[in-house]
Amino acid sequence: MKSILPRLVILALIAMVWLPLPSIAGSEAYCSKPVRVALFEYGVLYRSTTADGIDARLLGTLEKRTGCTFVRVLMPRARIWAELQAGTLDMATAAIPTPDRKAYGFLLPYMKARNLVLVRRQSAPTALDQKAFEGSALRLGVVRGFHHEAAYDAMVARLTKQGRVVFASDVADLMRLIDRGVVDAVLSQPIVFRQYLSEAKINHDITLYDWAPQDQFSLGAMILARKSFTLQQAKHWDALLVALQHDGTVLKFAREFLPSDQAHDLVYTGPRTLD
Repeated sequence: MKSILPRLVILALIAMVWLPLPSIAGSEAYCSKPVRVALFEYGVLYRSTTADGIDARLLGTLEKRTGCTFVRVLMPRARIWAELQAGTLDMATAAIPTPDRKAYGFLLPYMKARNLVLVRRQSAPTALDQKAFEGSALRLGVVRGFHHEAAYDAMVARLTKQGRVVFASDVADLMRLIDRGVVDAVLSQPIVFRQYLSEAKINHDITLYDWAPQDQFSLGAMILARKSFTLQQAKHWDALLVALQHDGTVLKFAREFLPSDQAHDLVYTGPRTLD
């Protein structure tokens, strides 16, 4: 009996070594701790009232595929960038790639969209072009911390110097600004403002203008803090995101919130680079 026991112990240890550990091994390729990920109010991407949206469903899938644990938080955009830089936040959704963000985060694009200019008809009853708008006294509202198409960002910079830009804390605040007449126009994307218009959250007639060149659009990317992830981990996340784009998962989520043509236009499948 004594001679059998050591053998049984050895066999048990060997069995433990060779047991498959997919969740542990898999998660280590992506994360070394629970991932603190930020969401923000942005139309069909995420609504805090329902805790649902394209981004919410995408995060749910990423969590299952990676074996990582997500700690979801809701916060304004400006705070998201500050916390990513500080390393107190690990990940965020729908980040527009910029040189400063690339300095502190890995950017993995998955969607694209274009901003339009929404103008209150009460403020400008006749048709406007960009030159006429900039030459007027009309005020523009944008969300603090947002980047837009290059042409619009240049316009925002010029109007800011003139004191004609009002900064909102988030999209809901932006829509309140135009609804209450605090601003005469706002920059926003159809995936956001159409929901507010359809829900009658904006009670005034709105005219839509598209002043940016057609080859300009905004990319939306998952951003992974460099202080939280290694380059190798970021490559695993990027490969997984590409797979979800190619197998139709991202399109499936988009179709659940958007008409088919808008859903197809939302999915990004162009070039990508982590550095």
